[in-house]
Amino acid sequence: MNIACIGGAHIDRHGVLGGPLIPGTSNPGTVTSDFGGVARNVAENLARLGRGVRMVSRVGDDETGRAVVQRLDSLGIDTSAITVSERPTASYTAILQEDGELVLGLADMAIYDEITPAVLEPALPRLLECELWIVDANLPEATLRWIADASSHLALTADAVSVVKSRKLTGILDFVSPLFLNIAQAASLLGVDAFADAESAARAMSQRVLSGVVTAGASGVAAWLNGEVRVMRARPATVRDVTGAGDALIAGTLFGITGGVPGFFRAVRLGMEAAAITVESGSTTAAHLTAELLYASQD
Repeated sequence: MNIACIGGAHIDRHGVLGGPLIPGTSNPGTVTSDFGGVARNVAENLARLGRGVRMVSRVGDDETGRAVVQRLDSLGIDTSAITVSERPTASYTAILQEDGELVLGLADMAIYDEITPAVLEPALPRLLECELWIVDANLPEATLRWIADASSHLALTADAVSVVKSRKLTGILDFVSPLFLNIAQAASLLGVDAFADAESAARAMSQRVLSGVVTAGASGVAAWLNGEVRVMRARPATVRDVTGAGDALIAGTLFGITGGVPGFFRAVRLGMEAAAITVESGSTTAAHLTAELLYASQD
């Protein structure tokens, strides 16, 4: 099956604190760079799992943008629908605690506002060759609505990306299944103050969306399908960096949905294993991720 990944493709910078955070002053630590972007990360993981992938995004006419495209090309991903802007390629900077948990994320992503329906229109014939589309909320709201209309006879799934960006998905929830988001994003999307846990968030989301997954970090996830909610505990993992874990969860789940295993909840289990492998790798995407590795975890 061919899958279209539409959204962010940029560079991630990870700063790991050398000790407890001291606000308002310089903190010792280390900084590394990696490829990132929700849609891009999902695309790379899906390619490693053996799926045909078409990447749709926008990069700058700069060294970073060319590196992003070259990396995708090297994995056999179709990059013909990636367009080039005069703006710099986007970036995401994550400041992490020593245990890998996120302290602060800084997103420089104005370039994605240029991914308009007019920009995507020439790629539509190629997109319609893909049976499943995954979008992230880095895209403009009008573009998300255009995508929902254009893919109405196909499968459309989405990732909420952040608390603020999640609200852009409000107008397309009737078209999306599954939806991926965390507890805070679920509260933002539904306009409530907070949810006590992933299960309560999933039960509320199940009233709006056919299927999806609410993540809760090391505690695991709550997945739902047709109103049925299941809480799934994460396997113990030695966390090096949580960046990219949610994207690996999406890719593993979509791999399962598109023929990897029978049943939505079993597919989510594959996604959770992909996430565990990723947080242990120390990279946004795990270079050693394979379908065989995911299957072995289910034995």
